[in-house]
Amino acid sequence: MKLQTIVVPQKDGITLSHKHNVMLVGSCFTESIGEKMEYFGFRCMRNPFGILYNPFSIATCLEYCIENKAICDNDMVFNNHLWHSWHHHSKFSNTSKEQCLHKCNSTIVQAHDFLKEVDYIFITWGTALTYTLKEQNMIVGNCHKWPGYNFDRQLSSVEEITARYITLVEKLHSYNPKAKIILTVSPIRHWKEGYRENQLSKSALHLAVDHLQRQSDTFHYFPSYEIVMDELRDYRFFESDMLHPNSVAIEIIWEKLLDTYTTDNTCDICNIMDKYQKMKQHRPFYPDSDEYKAHQDKMEQIKLKLKELIGREV
Repeated sequence: MKLQTIVVPQKDGITLSHKHNVMLVGSCFTESIGEKMEYFGFRCMRNPFGILYNPFSIATCLEYCIENKAICDNDMVFNNHLWHSWHHHSKFSNTSKEQCLHKCNSTIVQAHDFLKEVDYIFITWGTALTYTLKEQNMIVGNCHKWPGYNFDRQLSSVEEITARYITLVEKLHSYNPKAKIILTVSPIRHWKEGYRENQLSKSALHLAVDHLQRQSDTFHYFPSYEIVMDELRDYRFFESDMLHPNSVAIEIIWEKLLDTYTTDNTCDICNIMDKYQKMKQHRPFYPDSDEYKAHQDKMEQIKLKLKELIGREV
């Protein structure tokens, strides 16, 4: 007797290994998957502008990084004793304007270099709702608690999202022709926007994914949204806020992603990396004991084996 409707993602011709460069951009769901990739030793960079939710701010982030475009004074705002970038998450904010700019722009330079060699970009859209700063007619990535009357709130159309990403891909491929984009829709519901608005927003994102896939083979889709909403449709897979997938759900999605995009050899490396990471976390009661020295020797052997398998230090 089947007690779940199982979601089986399409393999779609993508093969992901530890030799590939991966960038992850988007909502807080991106952070969860990015942490998994880093833990298992994949060469990746996540959210160079911090967590972003709407497709337009995510596209702006990638364009700034592709073009190595610096954040300037017009992109900044001072509020609640901090300087912020309209395009960045608040983790880039600082009491010093110069420090805020330095942090934003140094990360753009790093992302620019990384994108030159990137193989796959995972983009996770969270919402189709955007907030446009009236004074500059600019969609912002974060309102930074600026009063709401300064913004126009709008639900983006499928056509607007599609057009924006066709332009983005043209710029990306002029810089790095081999890069492919794997789109996902975040399963996290934006409940504060309203239950009806959330549903309309997610629907627009799904339709935009379909339009993009029909227009370009650069775009692929991983069904993290469907895995949570269909296969894991039970609140035991959610955090206490009943909105965010919990660690069990993230683990299931991660396993499905590995099963979809990797080979048995890559999974074997992940298993060895998992063992190595757990050994690193071990805190000895007696650091000078022979037992712990043997533990360290074994760790070093595993580290050398991983270096041989993936061709770089871990």
